[in-house]
Amino acid sequence: MVATQARQHRRFSLRARLIGLVLIVVALALIAVDVVIPLNVRSTLITGKDRTLSSVIGALPHNITQQALQHLTAQNSLAGEVGWSQVTGAGIAQVIQRPPDLPAANPAVGAQPPTLQPATVADAKNGANEYRILAVVVADQFGQPGFVVAWIPLADVEATVRRLVLLELLITVGLLILVGAAAGLIIRRALRPLELMARTADEIAAGDLTRRVDAGAPGTEIGRLGSAFNEMVDGIGGLLAERTENAARLRQFVADASHELRTPVAAIRGYTDLYRAGALPEEVALDRAMDRMGFESRRMGALVDDLLTLTQADSGESPVRDPVDLAELLTGVVDDAAVIDRTRTWRLAGTAVPAVVRGDRLRLHQLFANLLGNVRTHTSPGSTATVSLLSGVTEVVVLVVDNGPGVSDADLPRLFDRFFRADPSRSRDRGGTGLGLSIAAAIVRSHGGRIQAAHTPGSGLTVSVALPKASGTAAVPAVGESTAQVASTAAAESGSSVPASDDSRADPPEA
Repeated sequence: MVATQARQHRRFSLRARLIGLVLIVVALALIAVDVVIPLNVRSTLITGKDRTLSSVIGALPHNITQQALQHLTAQNSLAGEVGWSQVTGAGIAQVIQRPPDLPAANPAVGAQPPTLQPATVADAKNGANEYRILAVVVADQFGQPGFVVAWIPLADVEATVRRLVLLELLITVGLLILVGAAAGLIIRRALRPLELMARTADEIAAGDLTRRVDAGAPGTEIGRLGSAFNEMVDGIGGLLAERTENAARLRQFVADASHELRTPVAAIRGYTDLYRAGALPEEVALDRAMDRMGFESRRMGALVDDLLTLTQADSGESPVRDPVDLAELLTGVVDDAAVIDRTRTWRLAGTAVPAVVRGDRLRLHQLFANLLGNVRTHTSPGSTATVSLLSGVTEVVVLVVDNGPGVSDADLPRLFDRFFRADPSRSRDRGGTGLGLSIAAAIVRSHGGRIQAAHTPGSGLTVSVALPKASGTAAVPAVGESTAQVASTAAAESGSSVPASDDSRADPPEA
């Protein structure tokens, strides 16, 4: 039953249903008018007839005889419209005078015709004809009380009403045709944007995501629908583009991970094959093979640990939100770097005032340790690295500035890509796995911050990390001084510059 109704609804378009609804409403209104007007006209005409009867009956003298009645009606100007009948005391009715155009008229006035209000009676011979009658009491020729009845035919009233009904029917049909044509034209024009949207949707479904519709006036329903349609298509296009990009990056990630893991796995397999083949008979060769296998295993384990860390940072789970004093944390990170590598100069600035953020202390330590590890990997001995802590009103900014060789303009936007190494040879002696900066970027994103990279004036690389300040901490800058202004001042004091927006990377891509 439901399926049958649904098929019936689908059989008619929206335009056809709207036109049909308009025609039904107009038809009902016209029918109501067609009924009310004839009834009102008929009532008005009959009221005029009743006034005529009342006037002629009121003009009759008392105790009028039949001869006097005939004499009066013959001289009356209404003689051609009003007919007269007489009812004797015995209840016998007789027509005294008829209108000239109704020679056979014989109203059935009855033995007791109405004397107070006019009434409608039919013809005694032809029931199709009707009359309005009004009587007055008189004495007949035998002195018995009888009635004199004045009557008016209603044939002209009925003819007038019939002509009016016919005219109304013609007007109703004409108006319905005119309204149907006008409604069809107006509704077709009003629904044209919907038809364009439907065709555009078909083209989009066929794969052309560049198609859009003309939204039109934003204050109308069609305009709002067009704007929402375009926004929906933009969102779908963005999602599809993002999915395509994510798929490409996932393929690249899998390819890079396979490339990085293939070498240590192949080395370990080669040494095991040599051992099984008896190609390592000497103890020295066996020890060297074991050392190499251990080195490759540790390198593969480090790569797997980095991938696990990166996956956990990208999982979207909210990290631990403990208060962390970055001044204290950076002091430890720089001290560790100085102990690990004494061939470079490590400087720390801006830690006199505590700068508290909320986050995972271990992850934040790993973040800045990776940034300093990147300096150790990609700068030559004797280089200088400066870590500056800048506390703003709502953010804490950490600048890591080095005076090493830096990176090229082409490599700068890709620094935070996974498995990216600026060294064209992809040497593992000075390139690591290419996940250090990616892990740092993922940790920053998980803490709701931003990480950027830019060239250091002269030479080198500047990496800035902005993290939201914990609520309730005091702000060092004066009121109205922005974090960017504070960062610029501190960077100038340390011999670096804040990354410019045109050559920095606000949100590094995920692989």
